[in-house]
Amino acid sequence: SAMAPVVDAKRDAKAFLAQGSSWCSARCKFSAMAPVVDAKRDAKAFLACKDTNGDASKCSRELGNAVNGIGDVVRRECYGQAEDFQKCFVHRFALSTCSDDTVNKLLACQQRLTQYVLKP
Repeated sequence: SAMAPVVDAKRDAKAFLAQGSSWCSARCKFSAMAPVVDAKRDAKAFLACKDTNGDASKCSRELGNAVNGIGDVVRRECYGQAEDFQKCFVHRFALSTCSDDTVNKLLACQQRLTQYVLKP
């Protein structure tokens, strides 16, 4: 199962949202835009709620929606990298295809997508 990377992506998305950060590489590409649009909408709703209330703790529903939306986008779009990572993890990184690059590709994909979704 590729759940560990999804959990990390959701944690990272929550951290990025809590900071109110937004940035992205212009090279972001997606196979299905509807979930990305929904995730962007949810992220904006959370940031607007946080700005309105002055406190993120009053926006738990919006935060949950944003984190889940970003996590879903990352899970789908980084599937190949997550599968490669899982194969390495299951084999304790003993496969000849496993290297730091395997992990770095997954992390880069997660970060790129999270940043894109959070871009205004």
